[in-house]
Amino acid sequence: MEQKSPIGEYIVDHLNNQNPVLENELQSWVDSSEKNQEELAAYKKIWEASADIPVLQQFNTEEAWEKVDTEISSHQQRKTRIRSIALVISGMAASLIIVLGLHFYTNLFTGSEKVFAMTTTYGSRSDVILPDGSQVKLNAGTSLKYHFDKETQTRRIDFSGEAYFEVAKSHNPFEILTNDGLKVKVLGTKFNLSTYPDDQFAQTSLFEGKVELSREETELTLNPGEMAVLDKSSSKLEYKSGEISRTTSWMQNKLYMENMSLTDVCKYLERWYDVEINFKEEELGDKIHYTGVLKEQTVIDVLNALCRLSAISYEINSKNITIKGRK
Repeated sequence: MEQKSPIGEYIVDHLNNQNPVLENELQSWVDSSEKNQEELAAYKKIWEASADIPVLQQFNTEEAWEKVDTEISSHQQRKTRIRSIALVISGMAASLIIVLGLHFYTNLFTGSEKVFAMTTTYGSRSDVILPDGSQVKLNAGTSLKYHFDKETQTRRIDFSGEAYFEVAKSHNPFEILTNDGLKVKVLGTKFNLSTYPDDQFAQTSLFEGKVELSREETELTLNPGEMAVLDKSSSKLEYKSGEISRTTSWMQNKLYMENMSLTDVCKYLERWYDVEINFKEEELGDKIHYTGVLKEQTVIDVLNALCRLSAISYEINSKNITIKGRK
């Protein structure tokens, strides 16, 4: 069994304690090569960037690792858990930021491909810094697997769900492949991507930079302020008009509804609050539509607001909610 290098632990302790004096072992490691000096400086930069996030409580790192259900594996299928720095930050539900010391804890980067995988469950969101420095905000029910092929110098993500990306600028290509066959090519840019398996449409909105979208033989290029939608049933990929700021309203716990059916509203609620919603009358969900914006703290607050807007009522049994018509 391979022994894990303790250097990573010295670095974590050094950053966590904000101590400018390096321990003897860490100082020796830094002095041994210019590459080590650069790596320590890089991790200090990531640490300082994450310090701007309001911290409420510090997790036990091993427990935090379990909670976000993160798996790291090498090209040879070796799997290992590494020490992470996880902080609880404010939000609708538990939200995590993870700074990964991959270089220091395993020999993941000795192979030709590096893999980092993460999943957020319903009712939770996560902020993640990828190994290349890209920052990603993951909405509930999202899965992401980051690959870096050392031979081709390609960054690739297998993706399902919804996330806001701030991609680190690099000459290395950055590609996202979604569960519905959509390919997104970027260099350095900011955009929101939504492609849940049970949604009819996949949507991309660009805030900064440029992205290229492709699906089968159709290709589109987005400039800042533009959106595109893929209709999964017809495989039609086209531009869409609208206010792109609304596509990231989930980060402010807002839901914009434009003639949105009660069925679709409940789909969002199930993801955001980790509940299961059923209708006592099957046709009810498609008969009722809403236009406006919801910003409520709990699923109860949202349901009460919907009851004031339409003739419905609800019953709750643990995480199971039943909605019925009201005369």
